[in-house]
Amino acid sequence: MDSHVIKVLWHPKLNQIFVGNGVIKCFYDDRRSLRGATLCVKKVQKRIQHAEIVSSQQVITPHALPLFRQERRKTSKKQMEKDRLDPVTSRRPDLPITSGQGGRVASSGGMLSSYVIRNLGLSKRVDDDQDPREAILKYAKEAEDNPYWITPAYAKTQPKVILSESGEGEPSAKKTKTD
Repeated sequence: MDSHVIKVLWHPKLNQIFVGNGVIKCFYDDRRSLRGATLCVKKVQKRIQHAEIVSSQQVITPHALPLFRQERRKTSKKQMEKDRLDPVTSRRPDLPITSGQGGRVASSGGMLSSYVIRNLGLSKRVDDDQDPREAILKYAKEAEDNPYWITPAYAKTQPKVILSESGEGEPSAKKTKTD
């Protein structure tokens, strides 16, 4: 021991002396000491055997190959989604024809939507460079002279147009600050 001994203890049953100074050391006699530290000393450390096998053979697991793989049962929702994507199983009808393709030619104006677009003037193109305000004001005079959408609905019940002049009943946009 490099430093002074702080504590010494003799155990009468084990017949061993323990000495401590931050590190504990045990002194014993091989013939007279029983159990205690002698149990640890008598055990021989087992040799660790390293078993390494190097093989150049290829290992094939049967379920890794798609040929042997068994299909897992799918939930009804997943099966339904898969069937939905398959046009044969889902018996998907032919898509509506918009132009001539695949030997079939669409008759122009056969659909209600194409009729509405042609007759109500929704097919007119709007230029991106045009000012939106000017585009609306261009039709303002025509709308006054020849009302088509809203005014005919009120022709019998409210022949004279009544509009609100001030917004007294409306709440203000900002809350007023109170002290």
